[in-house]
Amino acid sequence: MENKKTFGAFVLRRRKELGMTQKEFAARLYVTESAVSKWERGMSYPDITLIRSICSVLEVSEHELLTGSEDTEKRTSEKLAEKYLRLTRNYRLAQYLLYGAILLGCAIGNLASAHTLDWFFIVLMAVLMSASLTLVPALAALHPALCRCKAAVSLGSFLVSLELLLLVCCLQTGGSWFPMAGVSVLFGFALVLLPFLLPTLPLPACLARRKTSLYLITVMALLILLLLTGCVTSGGDWFFTAAVGTLFGTGFLILPVLLRQLPLPETLRPHKTLLYFAIQTALLFLLLLIVALEEGGGADGLRVSLPTAALLAALPWGEMLLIRYLPANGWFKASACAAFAALWVWLFPAGLDAIMTLEYGPAINSWELWLPYDFSKWGGNQTAINVFAIILFTLLAIAAVLAGVGIWRKKKGR
Repeated sequence: MENKKTFGAFVLRRRKELGMTQKEFAARLYVTESAVSKWERGMSYPDITLIRSICSVLEVSEHELLTGSEDTEKRTSEKLAEKYLRLTRNYRLAQYLLYGAILLGCAIGNLASAHTLDWFFIVLMAVLMSASLTLVPALAALHPALCRCKAAVSLGSFLVSLELLLLVCCLQTGGSWFPMAGVSVLFGFALVLLPFLLPTLPLPACLARRKTSLYLITVMALLILLLLTGCVTSGGDWFFTAAVGTLFGTGFLILPVLLRQLPLPETLRPHKTLLYFAIQTALLFLLLLIVALEEGGGADGLRVSLPTAALLAALPWGEMLLIRYLPANGWFKASACAAFAALWVWLFPAGLDAIMTLEYGPAINSWELWLPYDFSKWGGNQTAINVFAIILFTLLAIAAVLAGVGIWRKKKGR
């Protein structure tokens, strides 16, 4: 009977809290008043089919009714949630009224002063910018699909509103600066905010693993677009030089990241370093070609620039191939790199002299492969030759020492 009494006492307390008589309570459940009296005195339980109706009338949960006690924690949570929903609803309503009043007042003022709508559209875009930071996040929170990325939605709407504001101002002033300003704003937003927004966006799996590459490609594409816009608006012809030069310069830092994350074919994956050198070298030669064509030098300029660039690129190419593909341990690779550097230092002046001779004729003092060094004489050209010889001999000595250490380590290992 103890459980029945607890149940009955709970029903009685809730009925009185709601200000209902036994007769009213019984009428809403379609039962007799005596049945209600028996429940409240702990003499019987109601039929199981009435549980849901009793909960609805007493405004309690089934768990509270069956246990005979109030779930205060759940009720508190529900009240807080209801309060939060009411506050957010009032917040959205206040935003609607505020922005609506501003737009309505400006529209009336514009029509009254100019008999048309002109500067009103500037105010409209400014209001949209403000709403994108205050109202759009609240609206995005109502949709589960947008709740996780509401920051991206808010900033995206702010960016669109800002672009529209720039467009309206450009049209109002009769200017032609919008393309440059619009692309500059896009580039600035992407450069600063995209790293924070990409983790919140619902990207496909293939892109979610490559957020860094996606960021770099997006920023580079916008930078190239900015260069193109600047070239077109200024009436210049420097776009290709600037674009290829930008790709070549930024490629030193960006290309390793892209090659590491992009899905390369199986045959190219073991040769990412080789692919990096090949792309950078191709961009360098392309840049030299474009510069020669834009300056009007044509083949005459290329006869010097391309061989000189190839001669300079031979050093890093040779070092890379030795380090990456020479089948030897680290000591022998280091020795080979030092020996190749010595060979390049020895042959580079002669190669450069040959290139200049083909283009401009023989020099007065041509470079000799056999260095006429003389450490007892220092002065004029002899100083440069002696310093050059010291560098060459130092590299050869380093190569010999490294090779000796490699041989010793190999014998010790056996």
